[in-house]
Amino acid sequence: MRIESKLCHLTTDKAVVQVSGWLDNKNLGSALAEGPTVEDAEDKAISRLNKRLKILANDEKTLSSINEDKIKTPVKVDLPKNETINTNHEPSDWSNELAAIDLEIDRLKWTRDDEINFLIKSLGYNNRNKITKYNDIVKYLSLLKEIDIPTQNTDDNGTINTLIEESDQILRDLSWDHTDGREYLQKEFNVSTRKELNQEQLISFVAKLKSIRNQY
Repeated sequence: MRIESKLCHLTTDKAVVQVSGWLDNKNLGSALAEGPTVEDAEDKAISRLNKRLKILANDEKTLSSINEDKIKTPVKVDLPKNETINTNHEPSDWSNELAAIDLEIDRLKWTRDDEINFLIKSLGYNNRNKITKYNDIVKYLSLLKEIDIPTQNTDDNGTINTLIEESDQILRDLSWDHTDGREYLQKEFNVSTRKELNQEQLISFVAKLKSIRNQY
């Protein structure tokens, strides 16, 4: 029994890992899990896959000898890669979709309970980690994008100015000059100045800068 693990998503306080089980050249199945560290997420995903394989083992004699010790060795962890998606199969790397979901949750300013309530009503899941079908992930992201934020009596220009000031402080912390900032904007948002970003893009820009700063 061979296990392969793939890191699908990683932030400072969360990791999402997908594991796949192989017997010779036969794919026995896969599982996805989230945890505070890569190791925790991987252990949860392996445990989830093990439970599924044990259920299958009741009907398939070839899987009857699978146990937790065998399933955990050897383990190979690969960082996310840009892969060409085969339209006939589910992609193995969901990192883009998971990152987009996180941005939508931030846009909506939802708490964990808000997200859980929405998941239960819309897809029947009580936890995002339990979504194991790619189509459900895509559907969930699509539903989030359709939700409009209620109109509030706030000064958008004031909010944008606040975000720009916050980004200025982070750029100073990073010791980035104007050239560094423009190159990063061009790379991530295909613009040359922050004035070309809307409020949602500015929020994303600040979040990305904070992530880079946290790595120092």
